[in-house]
Amino acid sequence: MASKATRRAAVQTAGAAMLAGVIKPGLGWAQAYPNRPIRIVHGYNAGTNPDVISRIIGPTLTEKLGQPIIVEPKPGAAGRIATGYVATQEPDGYTMMMLTAGDTVTSTFDDKLPYNLLRDYAFVGTAVHTSLMIVVSADSPLKTPRDLLDAGKNKAGGLTFGSPGVGTTQHLAGELLKLTAGINLVHVPYKETAFPDLLGGRLDLLIAAPSVSMPQIATGKVRAIAVTSRERIDLAKDVPTMGETLQGFDVSSWLGLAVPVKTDTAVVNSLANAMRAVLADQSVRGKLLATGSDVGGLIGNDFRARVESDIAKWKMLVGKVQIGG
Repeated sequence: MASKATRRAAVQTAGAAMLAGVIKPGLGWAQAYPNRPIRIVHGYNAGTNPDVISRIIGPTLTEKLGQPIIVEPKPGAAGRIATGYVATQEPDGYTMMMLTAGDTVTSTFDDKLPYNLLRDYAFVGTAVHTSLMIVVSADSPLKTPRDLLDAGKNKAGGLTFGSPGVGTTQHLAGELLKLTAGINLVHVPYKETAFPDLLGGRLDLLIAAPSVSMPQIATGKVRAIAVTSRERIDLAKDVPTMGETLQGFDVSSWLGLAVPVKTDTAVVNSLANAMRAVLADQSVRGKLLATGSDVGGLIGNDFRARVESDIAKWKMLVGKVQIGG
C-alpha cells in the first residue's frame, strides 16, 4: 500500500497537471503566435493609400513574424464596412485593421456606427503620417492656391472636389478649407478612382494622398497645386502648402494597424515589436518615403492618444459644417 507521502505526491502531481491544463493553452497559444497567415484588412480599393502602404510593409512584416501577410481590401462606406468587420473578428491576432485618420472623422458624425474605435480596438502602431495633395488636371486654369480660393468665391455653383468618400480625411480637409476660406466647395465622393472625371473636366479638383497622386502627376496629365500639411513635403518641394496662402490651414493624415480589443496583450506586443522592426528597416523606410509620407512609429498607447486627439479635433469641426455626400 502506498505511503501517505507517496499519495500526497501523487495528488500534488495531479493537481499541477490540472492547473497546467488550465493555464497552458492560453500561454502556449501566445508563445506559439503566429502559426498561420495573418490578414491586414482595409476599407478601400486596390491602389488607394491604405492598400499601397499595406503592401509595402507586408513583405517585411512577413519576415519579422514568420508567417505570410495577406492584404484584403473590403471597400465601401468610406471604410466603415471593413472597420466594423474587423472589430467583430476573433481577437486572436490573425486579423488586423489598417485604420486611417478618416476613421476618427467618421466616429465624430456617424452616431449609428456599430463599433467604437476606442472601445473595440487595441492599437498596434502607425505605419505612416502624411500630408494630402490638392490636384487638378494639367489643363485646369487653377495653377496656385490663390487661383483655387478666387475661383471658389467667384465661380457660379462653386468648385467640385473629389474624395474617397464621405467622412474620410480627404473629405474633411475640403470641408475645413471651405469653412476657413469662406469659399464654395461641393463635395463629390467616389467609390472608385476619381481621376477619369478629373481628367475629363467633370471634376474641378481632387484631394488625395501623395501615394495616389504622384503616379498620376508623373504622367503629366495631373498637376498638384498645394499640399495640406503645415510644411512642404520632400517628394514635391516645389508644391506650396495651402497654409502659405491661407494662414493656419493644416491637415495631416495617418495609417496604422489595430486589432480587436480583447486580443491577448502578449500578441499585441508581438505585433508592436514587429512593427517597430519593420519601420526601422531602411528598405521599407525608403519605399514609404517615396509615397510622399513620413514614416510612422506611434506605438500602442501613443497611437491610441493620437486617435483620441483626432476625434476631439474633428468633433469641433463637424459641429460647424454640414457633412453630406
